[in-house]
Amino acid sequence: MRTVKKKIKMIIASIVFITIAGLVFYQNSRGLEAKVMEVQPATLTRTFKEEGKVIPAAEYSVYSLQAGEIVDLAVEEGQQVKAGDILAVLNSKELEFQLKQLQAQLKSLRGEEARAFQKPLESEIKSQELLVEQAQHDLKAFEEDFNRMEKLYSEGAVTLKEYEDARNMLEKAKLNLQRQQEALKLLYESRNPTGESLQYYAGRAEALQSQIDLLKYRIERCRITSPVDGIVADLTVRQGDVVNPGSRLMKIFQRGEYLVEVFVPADSALDIAEGMKVKLIHERKGENLIFDGAVEKIAPTAVEKISALGLEEQRVKVTVKPLVAENLQLIPGTVLDVEFTTDKREGVLAVPKTALFPYENGDAVWVVESGRAKVRPVKTGFENDSHVVIETGLKKGDLVILNPQLPGLKEGRVIRAK
Repeated sequence: MRTVKKKIKMIIASIVFITIAGLVFYQNSRGLEAKVMEVQPATLTRTFKEEGKVIPAAEYSVYSLQAGEIVDLAVEEGQQVKAGDILAVLNSKELEFQLKQLQAQLKSLRGEEARAFQKPLESEIKSQELLVEQAQHDLKAFEEDFNRMEKLYSEGAVTLKEYEDARNMLEKAKLNLQRQQEALKLLYESRNPTGESLQYYAGRAEALQSQIDLLKYRIERCRITSPVDGIVADLTVRQGDVVNPGSRLMKIFQRGEYLVEVFVPADSALDIAEGMKVKLIHERKGENLIFDGAVEKIAPTAVEKISALGLEEQRVKVTVKPLVAENLQLIPGTVLDVEFTTDKREGVLAVPKTALFPYENGDAVWVVESGRAKVRPVKTGFENDSHVVIETGLKKGDLVILNPQLPGLKEGRVIRAK
């Protein structure tokens, strides 16, 4: 009985072994299904993307050149304006009061000048000439009297007081003559003003006129006008606000031509050159709209920017000119991705990085030769984020297994390529 049972167990074990062996043989003969790629010459690029913003190519900031309250804001966001249109008006009453005061001062000065240079009557001049002659006669008489008193004083015939009185009268006579001569001179100048007098009044008038012109200029600047035809944007003030000189009020941009501003990491900016072609990727209605662009300008210096993670970074502003079709409209302020290609290799044999695996202090890939898997050592070169160039080890037309970690993959295994 035991012998029979033992035989039965042996038979069952043999059947199980034969079944397993058959299954293994079947699987091996059937082959391992694997995704493969055929190696062909291709173009491999190294790229990076940064977010950019659409800006108008022609944009003008409007500033207040005066301090004051905005008493009239004549435009609103998005309004179309023409060059010269009034955008805002500042309160200019105080300046206008100052202007009236200066104009009154100038008018008064003109009257003073006219009065100073009014021609005297002949009789006035003749009368003054007689006064000068009389003063000269008096002076001569006092000089003779003083000389006589001086001699008598030296002889002791007159007192010191009498001598000093004579001398004082002589000095008064000299002073009187001088005054009468100056009065006559002024009468002559009134008839024919001297260059100095004319220059004095001209200088005062010029100074007042300069102040008047400056006030008129400041009053005119209280009327802020549009420098160009365009559309009002980025309006930062309201009617009633008080602004300072240099305050930016709004921007005026012109439709039609736009640029894209993008800030790239400083180390990446070294690989960018003016004229370089880029890809602009704009998500619209759930799909990516891709069009070309060209680098127009690279800022000479870096600026500090805060990343999305809150880190401080050094970035360089790059200006890109979009090359868009006429029917494609861009909206200022919208964001899009800018893809820069910093390196490009054409006609190279490349595989995905995920197809590589470490092998004998180097790298290798699984290839399919005569329908079976085989390890192929390779030497790698240039790479980007996803692919790597195979410099040696592969040739055109080789089949490379994409998943080197595929269960059951081993050398000699029959491969069914997908």
